[in-house]
Amino acid sequence: MATPVTAVIASINPFPNDVRIAFQSYVQGPGYINRERVPYEKWNRIHVHLDTPDLKPDNATDSRLKYRAHTEFQLVNNKLFRRPDSMFLNLRYTVPESEVFDTIANEHLQLLHAGQIKTWAAVQQKYYGISRQEVTFVLKLCKNCALDRPAATKAPLVLIISRRAWERVQIDLIDMRHEPSGQFKWILHIKDHFSKYTQFYPLKSKQCCQQF
Repeated sequence: MATPVTAVIASINPFPNDVRIAFQSYVQGPGYINRERVPYEKWNRIHVHLDTPDLKPDNATDSRLKYRAHTEFQLVNNKLFRRPDSMFLNLRYTVPESEVFDTIANEHLQLLHAGQIKTWAAVQQKYYGISRQEVTFVLKLCKNCALDRPAATKAPLVLIISRRAWERVQIDLIDMRHEPSGQFKWILHIKDHFSKYTQFYPLKSKQCCQQF
C-alpha cells in the first residue's frame, strides 16, 4: 500500500516544461560539447545518401559524409541507425537533437526512476548521439527523484566551552583596502572566547612577519 508521501511523489509530473527549457538552454550554451551528436543538416544529408546510393556528392566535404553514411549508418524503416561496432554489438537509433530530451526522460521513466549510472548504461546501448553529461543534467532535474532523495544529514553542533581567558580566541582579518588609513589596509581582529574581550590591530599587509 502506498504511503501518503509516495502517493504525492507519484502524482507529480517529473519533467515539466521548465525542465525542458532548462535542458534546451544547456545544449545551446557556449560551453556545450557533444562530438557524437549529428547536426540536423548532416543527419538529413546522411538520409539522402542512404536513400539514393548513386547520388553524386556536391563537393569533397559531401563526399566524406557519403562515405561515412554508408560505412557507419543504415536505414531501418526510414529511421537512421548507427551500425554495430566492437563496443556496441547492436544497431543504435541515431537521435536527432529535437528528440534528445524526450528520449532521456522516457528511458528514465521506463527504468522506474533508476539512477544516473543505470539510465546512462541503457541509453548508450540503445541510442547514438546522446552524451552522459546530458543524461546527468536531465536526471538531476527530475522532480520525483528530487523529492525522493534523502536529505543530507549534518553533524550535530557541539558547544564550545572556554574555562579561562585566552584559552580560545577568534581571529578575523578585515579587508580595508577600499578605505585605507594611510599605509594601513587591513585590520586584525582578535576576540577572546571566554571574556569576549576584543583587540584590533592595524596592518599594512597580510604578511605574518609584521610587528605590532
